[in-house]
Amino acid sequence: MQFVVRYWSAHLPDEHREVDGTPRLVDYSTHPPSKLGLHNALLSLHDRIEILEAHGGRYECKVFVVDGDSVQMLTPEMATELFYRLPDGEVKWTYIRQFLLPLERHSPHPVAEEPPSHERQLQLFEYTHVPGDDVVASHHLDIDV
Repeated sequence: MQFVVRYWSAHLPDEHREVDGTPRLVDYSTHPPSKLGLHNALLSLHDRIEILEAHGGRYECKVFVVDGDSVQMLTPEMATELFYRLPDGEVKWTYIRQFLLPLERHSPHPVAEEPPSHERQLQLFEYTHVPGDDVVASHHLDIDV
């Protein structure tokens, strides 16, 4: 199993279209089945979208969970929710499949979103509380010396 970022752009040659003219997505990057792998896939997704937007025209860019012949697209909301629910380390398709089964969620085209707030962004490093950080030290400056 792996996370795969796929995209299509109107600037790609016609060989990246199906016979009926619909876009055929191209694999951009693959990532291991872990929380960090999903995080990196989301970073690649946002990077690729910025590049596609800079070139203009129509495009699509999505993250997929691929396990052999089984392919499931993740909407941005699903990917963020999955990220917060994934355990550390490698994960199995059965865990992700259970996450995907309750709701049938599909997004036909990427939707322009507001940039995520600082509180909702995925953190690269997990925060660890340090007890000494809670102590507020008062600072005095003696200017009469």
